[in-house]
Amino acid sequence: MTKDGNLLSLVEKNDEKYSHSTKLHSYINKVIGESKISIKELSAIAVSKGPGSYTGLRIGIAAAKGLCYSLEIPLISISTLLILAKQIKGIDKGLIIPVMDARRDEVYSAVYNSSYNKVREVFPEIINEESYSELVLNNKLYFIGDGQEKFERLIKKNSCVGGGGGGGG
Repeated sequence: MTKDGNLLSLVEKNDEKYSHSTKLHSYINKVIGESKISIKELSAIAVSKGPGSYTGLRIGIAAAKGLCYSLEIPLISISTLLILAKQIKGIDKGLIIPVMDARRDEVYSAVYNSSYNKVREVFPEIINEESYSELVLNNKLYFIGDGQEKFERLIKKNSCVGGGGGGGG
């Protein structure tokens, strides 16, 4: 939960048991309690619009829509890949490529410039030695996300692979 751009409370759980559907509302209550803000003080709710787990997105968006409807506040959707891209800060040149593992040799990815403007739309792709070959010739590339390990072994020339949690270098 944020207020005036400041983080007030956060619950993160990365669990392979995928139990978010049973715990989501308790997480929401925990965030509201820790923030010391009444639920009636919310002015909007933001959700990830994907890409991501279809079931997870569906559950999260349904919960957010229910809250927004009952509180009569706007629902804001944000790209998961844009959220990842914005973790890389302080570059003035180059391209940011957030990548999410979509299983097998496939990833969801997009390409953003250093101002976070989308250079290439989001789409799933099977990666190979030619992936991003046209971009690596003239740009420094910053990869971020859980799909970057797939690229690390394929793309070495003139690229910089960003860390999973915070940025490239």
